[in-house]
Amino acid sequence: MALESTRYNTARFGRFTILASVLLICLSGTSQNLSTANGHSVDFLSGQSIHKDLDTLKKWIEEMHPSPFARCTEQDWNDAYTAGNAMYNGGGTHLAAAQVFSRLTNVLKDSHTCVSLKSLSDSMREKHGVLPFEITTIQNRIYAADDGNGSIETGAEIIGINGQSARMVLGTALQLVPLEGEAPIARLRLAEKFWNDLATMMIQSSPSDTLRVQLGGLTDEHIEHPVTITRDHSSKQEPKRNKSIEWKFIDHEVACLTISSFQPNRNRQFERSLRQGFRTLKKRSRDELNSPISLLIDIRGNAGGNVALMELLLPYLTSSPVYLPHAVSIRQSAFTKTLHRKNGFALPLRRDSKHLEMTRFSKAMRETPIGSTVEILFDIPSHPHKRLNYAGKTALLMDGLSASASVAFASWFIQSG
Repeated sequence: MALESTRYNTARFGRFTILASVLLICLSGTSQNLSTANGHSVDFLSGQSIHKDLDTLKKWIEEMHPSPFARCTEQDWNDAYTAGNAMYNGGGTHLAAAQVFSRLTNVLKDSHTCVSLKSLSDSMREKHGVLPFEITTIQNRIYAADDGNGSIETGAEIIGINGQSARMVLGTALQLVPLEGEAPIARLRLAEKFWNDLATMMIQSSPSDTLRVQLGGLTDEHIEHPVTITRDHSSKQEPKRNKSIEWKFIDHEVACLTISSFQPNRNRQFERSLRQGFRTLKKRSRDELNSPISLLIDIRGNAGGNVALMELLLPYLTSSPVYLPHAVSIRQSAFTKTLHRKNGFALPLRRDSKHLEMTRFSKAMRETPIGSTVEILFDIPSHPHKRLNYAGKTALLMDGLSASASVAFASWFIQSG
């Protein structure tokens, strides 16, 4: 269902963004600023608020998901809801609320209808900060995957943080990771990426706190190493990105195209940046005939977005028409129907225009009755760009946070050779 729902993961197309918005509201809209006299930290949600949001989430998914029981039974769904309703009756943190919601959504095994780990991390970093290093798991042991800009030695075994078991943190992350069928390795890699955020949430630390990291030694004796947490983690492997798309030309040899999201704030600016970058690449390639410029495409941390924007990249890279046929299954609701009142494009469109797909989509959304489900096929090919097509060496970087439209692109990239 990942490819089918990818096109729909935008504010313009509605359904999955609406579900994600519910979860974000659940995780950030009902927090209470309680004093320590209550015995609770400032990161606290009442049990009533958590369960009320759970009720809303269940209702919205049942109303808007086109096939919620494709991978589970309705009884499984209801049992998960009952189990979630029995959790944290006395209230809990935002992390506790996320555990309740994921208990319900993970039954669906649909990675587009889930708690957004990135949104949760981003919203909680102001409260709790983040550990400045990342981890990897080898044979059920946890090791530092980078040095955290000098805070810890790469390859050091991590036993715990402030007495909290490192494996317990990873286990909690695995419970929150969205499921898409059975993919244990992919889930583990995504949980590893979430680990350094989750550890500070579980400890309820504050930014600039110094935590005690328990390291494994050559003997059974554990070594404690102090690490100061920060509000933002920018490792050497993953620099901080402020734009959806960025170009960088390195020593007249490599052009690096970094796309951090296929859901930019401005679609036209995204398209313009893509075109201007390939125009520059084409010009520099002509200037460097004896030493052709290679292209590196970096989609690490790109959680996806609008497949239509991802497809804008294909004409610059392919030498023949690319067919990426996929479909969306849409269950019409009162909310989604209001998003598509307009007739679409005013000017006539060519038969091979990709915009025809959007016209077809908008028409179906206007005409489908509330409560009905419709399948819409996207089957118009992407043609090579006549002037700016790039035929040089190309490499792709991705990681455990690359998902949805990014995975669709990576799949085409690998198959295209």
